[in-house]
Amino acid sequence: MEQTPTEVIFANLASTVLWILAVAMILVAGQRSQRIRGFRDKMIAQWKPSLTIAVLFVIGMGLGGRGLLNPYGVTLFCQSLIGLTLARSMSGYEPLPVMQSLIQRERVWRSIGLMIGIALILVLPVLIIGSVGLSIGRQLVGETNRSAEAMGMLPSNKWLTFFLLLSGAGIAEETTYRLVFLSLFWRVTRRRWLAIILSAMLFGAYHLTPLNGMYRVFWQFPISQFLASTLIGIVWGYVFVKRGYETTVLGHTFSDWIPFILFSAG
Repeated sequence: MEQTPTEVIFANLASTVLWILAVAMILVAGQRSQRIRGFRDKMIAQWKPSLTIAVLFVIGMGLGGRGLLNPYGVTLFCQSLIGLTLARSMSGYEPLPVMQSLIQRERVWRSIGLMIGIALILVLPVLIIGSVGLSIGRQLVGETNRSAEAMGMLPSNKWLTFFLLLSGAGIAEETTYRLVFLSLFWRVTRRRWLAIILSAMLFGAYHLTPLNGMYRVFWQFPISQFLASTLIGIVWGYVFVKRGYETTVLGHTFSDWIPFILFSAG
């Protein structure tokens, strides 16, 4: 496993600072504006599930061999505060249905079973859709898919990789691009499919920035990577609005981890 590039570390630290400032601005502005005060109060009420998401990220990183002292957990806490508030502002939508089942002790095993089952079922369609995106890029601009190099940056141990992918691809990416940005676009436009597409395009672009530790590899086939990630992002956006955040996180994790196992076995 390669050392994390300096620019990736800097980009993630800068992201942490920006999200802390965003939460701080909402808290301060809520003292002066009645409209923002309502959002602020609802945001503060989300601290428990937000802390749960951040703690799960940190634990996953620890189990993945990256250590428990990870400042990005602060980023996820701040993002979750804002994202959960935005998502729960949409009438009739619950972003954490599995967690709610656990809290209310209603249909717990059914909720967990559906989450795992749907997440597993989605693996093959996502792989096919991603392959289509890569093929389109190859045919349009003659790029060569070098995803195997990205796979090589992960630990050789399959369980270390699972927890790293759960924290990174699953929790971190889905918190940012579905829980926060999809919810924001949905709230602003009131158009679910437009929000799904916009957040998916942002998700595709993210893979080519230092916020993603593998961005140097992805720049070797940027058009193909952007197309594939955007198409996959549309899938995760649809799952998010239909099944909530937890299923999206687990599905995203499985769709990256299972191909890694198959690739490593080969």
